[in-house]
Amino acid sequence: MSGLLLVAPRPLVAERPRVCVPLLPGDRIIAIVGARVVPGDLLAERVRDPRLVEIGDAERDPGSSHPGAWVPAEPGRRGTSPAGELLFEHAGRRRIATGPHPDLVSAPGTGRVAAIRPGVEIVLELDGIGIPGAELLGDPGHGRLAILPGEGDGRIPLDVAHAGAIVVFPGRADAETLTRARAMGIAGAVVPALAERDRRDVVASEARQRAGLHRLAPFPVLVLDGFLRRTIAAPMREILVRLSGVEVGLVGGPPMLVATVSAEDLPRPDEDRVRVRGGPEAGREGLFLGLAGPHRLAGGVVAEAGRVRLDDGRDVVVALGDLERFV
Repeated sequence: MSGLLLVAPRPLVAERPRVCVPLLPGDRIIAIVGARVVPGDLLAERVRDPRLVEIGDAERDPGSSHPGAWVPAEPGRRGTSPAGELLFEHAGRRRIATGPHPDLVSAPGTGRVAAIRPGVEIVLELDGIGIPGAELLGDPGHGRLAILPGEGDGRIPLDVAHAGAIVVFPGRADAETLTRARAMGIAGAVVPALAERDRRDVVASEARQRAGLHRLAPFPVLVLDGFLRRTIAAPMREILVRLSGVEVGLVGGPPMLVATVSAEDLPRPDEDRVRVRGGPEAGREGLFLGLAGPHRLAGGVVAEAGRVRLDDGRDVVVALGDLERFV
C-alpha cells in the first residue's frame, strides 16, 4: 500500500536471539563456552554481597594469574585466604572479589554458550524465537507462560495455580499487584506498560529481596511498551496466546521473552495493520488506508500524516511518526 513503508516497523519476533546474562565481580562461572544449556541449567554462582580482599605472594596460585580467574581458598601466613574472582594484580599483590551467601544464575532458555566475559556477561545463542520488549526489571527467569483474564471492573485475578508460571497481564499492572504475584510464588510477569512510580517500587522490592538472608527466586518483570497506560497490541497478544503453556524465559540483554518454538508456527499480522504509539489515540490499532499529506496537528505542528481506520470504525488522521507497523 502506498506510504506504508514510511511507517516505522516494529518486529514482533526475532529468530535465534543472542542474549546476555549479566555477571558481577566475584561471580563464579560454571558454564563452558560451546556447551548446550536448557532452562534452569546452572551458569554461575553469584556472590550476594561482594567485597574486595587483598592477598599476598604467600597465598599466590601461579596457575590462575589472569584477571577473571577463580582463586581457590588456600592457607597462608595469616590464616586461610578466601576464594574469589581475581580482579587485578599490582606490585606483587592480588585483589579478589569474594563474599558469602552465593546465589544461582541459571539459563533462561535452550541454546548454547557463545561467549563468556568474566565480571561482565555470559552470551547465549538461544534456539527458537524472542519477543522484544522495552525493559526487564530484575534478574532473568523462566517458567511456563500463562495468560491472565481481565475483569470488567479492571481487577486482575491471581490464583495459586499460577505458582511457578510467568503470567501475562492484559492491562497495565501496578507495583502492589506485582508484589502480590511474587508472594504467591509466580515466577515472573509480562506487562504492557508500567508507570515510573511502580517501576521504582518493583526495583526497591527486588533490592530488599537481595538483602534478605533467605532470598526468594528471581522475579523478572518484562515491560513490553513503556510508561503510557495501554493494553498489549493485538498481534502480540495472539502470539502470547499461542505460547500459553509453553516453557518461556525472560532476559534483559536485550529485554525479551524467549521460547523454543519455530517462528513459522506463530500467527502473523496483516501487512496494513498499524498501531498508534503517540498522541490522543495512543494505544489504538487499525488499518492503514494511505497517506494524508501534510496535516496540521494539535499545537499547530504540520507533519506528514496517514489515514487510519481504527478498530472502532472511526477514520482518523495521525502523524506518520506516531504510527508503527508490525513485521
